[in-house]
Amino acid sequence: MTMSDKVRLDGLLEEYKAQPVGDGYIDIIVSREKYHSFAKAIIESGILIEAISWWEYIENVNAPNTYGMGGPCSRFYQGWFAETCTDVDEVPHSTNSLAAIAEMVEGKVLGEHDGEEVSFKKIKSLTPAFWLKVDKSWKSR
Repeated sequence: MTMSDKVRLDGLLEEYKAQPVGDGYIDIIVSREKYHSFAKAIIESGILIEAISWWEYIENVNAPNTYGMGGPCSRFYQGWFAETCTDVDEVPHSTNSLAAIAEMVEGKVLGEHDGEEVSFKKIKSLTPAFWLKVDKSWKSR
């Protein structure tokens, strides 16, 4: 991958309001509404999605989280993100297609909380974050 690939990737992060948790390209939180188009753009750019982690988006920075731990305030929205206490979902390179990513995201069930299923379909605050395979020396903006 070249530096022009990095510049293009940084542009996609801004365009889709996708926020890396640290200064690299893992744990890139993207809203539920934009995850599909962001994943499509990433795959079309030739970048592999290695894993998906899960966050809870809380709309008010003063409100408590329900399913997660601590996390960052959103750079693009009013609220903040709480990291869920679940394992990262590895994405096999052989299935790194938009359909496979969408199936993993939309079919995600984290477990139960207070007797109710915690899943992407049922809990509107659950938000995916993508781990990308890029040069380890790259730093996000």
